[in-house]
Amino acid sequence: MNDELPPQIQAITGRIADGWADTIDVGPGWFDLLARLDRQLAEISPGYVIEQCKTKFGTLRYYAHPEDADHPDAARFSDIIRDVEDESATVCEDCGQPAQQVTIRGWVWTLCPAHTQQRTNPSEMSAG
Repeated sequence: MNDELPPQIQAITGRIADGWADTIDVGPGWFDLLARLDRQLAEISPGYVIEQCKTKFGTLRYYAHPEDADHPDAARFSDIIRDVEDESATVCEDCGQPAQQVTIRGWVWTLCPAHTQQRTNPSEMSAG
């Protein structure tokens, strides 16, 4: 799957720590968020490490830490991650447009109206 990711997102997989799955498990609508997050974190800690990058309960989860456990900007590092995770609750996972969280068949997603409709009634979208 990672071979299908844009180069800027593939580069992020190189930060994943040994022993963790080498995947970025989010929709393409969040790739711009990830690229910006990576740039911001790399400014603080160029060799920062990721353990996981995934979707959980309709928002981005980015488990990462500075390369140095005693990094002086560790709190700012965590705040940046939290801010982008919070922002992901307003960005469509599929296309990056403004969105809101919805529950479809027991799963929480952050989707724009068009993608909410597509996931709610997939047969209507393919018939049109």
